[in-house]
Amino acid sequence: MTLPDPPQAILTEPITDPTAWLAAELPVPEGVVHELTPAHLDEITALTKALRTEPLPLLADREPWRALARRTMPGLSELAHSTAHRTETHIGTAVLRGLPVADLAPDEIRGLYRALGAVMGTAVSQNTRGEYIADVRDYGNGGLDNSAVRGHQTTSALRFHSDDGDLALLLCVRPAADGGTSLIASAMTIYNELLRRAPHLLGLYYNGFVYENRDEEDPPAYRNAVFGYYHGQLTCRYFLRDYVDSSPAVTQVPVSDLERHALDLFEALAARPGAATEYALRAGDLQLVNNNIVVHSRRSFSDGAEGGGRLLLRQWVNLDGGRQFPTTLCRHRYGMRKKPDARD
Repeated sequence: MTLPDPPQAILTEPITDPTAWLAAELPVPEGVVHELTPAHLDEITALTKALRTEPLPLLADREPWRALARRTMPGLSELAHSTAHRTETHIGTAVLRGLPVADLAPDEIRGLYRALGAVMGTAVSQNTRGEYIADVRDYGNGGLDNSAVRGHQTTSALRFHSDDGDLALLLCVRPAADGGTSLIASAMTIYNELLRRAPHLLGLYYNGFVYENRDEEDPPAYRNAVFGYYHGQLTCRYFLRDYVDSSPAVTQVPVSDLERHALDLFEALAARPGAATEYALRAGDLQLVNNNIVVHSRRSFSDGAEGGGRLLLRQWVNLDGGRQFPTTLCRHRYGMRKKPDARD
């Protein structure tokens, strides 16, 4: 009997390109920062004027938003597009700095944000209500020990993790009164360390872990691989550990000691001294996080008595011509299916 070929190969050589990095190697904590120019700000004014004349719903398809962005903001659109695609081959993150959020109405901020996402790629739904833009703020429902709470809805610190789309776009509208700093580490560097320290565990990461769905979709739990090596590219998706820890409540299958060890090791490598960069997002910062390349986390935060509290807007975007990888690596890469009874 001929032995079958494995479904995918396990990469046994270290990553040596710019996607593997340490924080000390970055020129600034944010890695890459593009300051908006007066010309970019004039283009944003042109966009908001156009939206007053011909409003577009946020849930409209990508094409009208992209066409509007390219017509009214040609320079900023080109910067956004090139910056987004460079995250695939460089350090996996960048910041566009200086969006005039203090001068725009809430609906204008969201329109600008939707337009910028549309020139970077195709936005996907982040929940079963079909939303392209999610508020990252305190929803007042406690921490992640509550299985009804997702990471963007709490003030709690978030462990290192990936989001679903190729890119997570985080626009800071209001920073927290205290805390909430962002941390980013190279998943490729983590892989190199796993290859050096614990190659016997690689098969476990490629096989993945069981995550609770937290009422996002049916079934109530699913398996997700952490690494996939496909078409010569290594890709990572390390979802929030809390969703693994809570999965036995719905599967009745415990997380093994070896699985816990592998999860602990991944997070320890991300958080070890000198590995992750840390910085505070400013109002008007648009942070790009490439989930194929890096993992990110957040310190806990608290809001002051005034000012409305910390608010970030989040989009998940898939890049044009983006990499291919096995479906075992990211169940929700193309968005979450809208429930039939969900309201717009």
